[in-house]
Amino acid sequence: MKNLILSLVAIVALAIPAKASMPADGYGTELRNRDEVSSTIKPQYEINVGYISGGKINRKVFGAIDTNFSRPYIDAIVSARLSNYLSLGVGVGLEYAYEECKLTNLTTDAFPETWNALCIPIFANVKAHYPVSELVAPYISVSLGGNVIAISNFTRHGYGKVKGGVMMKFGAGISVSKLHLGLGFTTQGIEWLSPQGVTNFKGGSNAFYIEAGVMF
Repeated sequence: MKNLILSLVAIVALAIPAKASMPADGYGTELRNRDEVSSTIKPQYEINVGYISGGKINRKVFGAIDTNFSRPYIDAIVSARLSNYLSLGVGVGLEYAYEECKLTNLTTDAFPETWNALCIPIFANVKAHYPVSELVAPYISVSLGGNVIAISNFTRHGYGKVKGGVMMKFGAGISVSKLHLGLGFTTQGIEWLSPQGVTNFKGGSNAFYIEAGVMF
């Protein structure tokens, strides 16, 4: 019995310094912590519903045209959240342009009386976030891309074709948990071609927008 007790004491005495030489949480935990530190990029998904408030179309030659290019829209953005303060993403959406159309001072049968167009914006997006708490984060958003006009009453009724161009959006907003509200300024390039393919005018539409969405 005495020899057994002495053997147990010796085993415990050897085990204590061996355990003290290991990391406090073990080698496996250390490796997991390293992985967590290096995995700072996270996916971020965003869906927005908004409204662009019309605005005049500015031709490069003849100045502003008194028209209304109002359009509600919905878009989706897939981003990489690089940190708590920055996300980079790409987005696609749908816009429906409508309302009164005054494009030229020619005779009234030279153009439709109303806009009617389905637009598809495709763009890159950058957001700078500033978290002030776990739930609240103001942000600044910049988008740059192009807008494809897929369907319009100009083409259907034989007035030629309306083409989209460069699209830019500059805005700011605030996120509360997964919900957010934003507003800002947008500019959209537009070109109207005659049925013969001749450019009737080429310019851009400047307007303001407001949107609400969810980010997760």
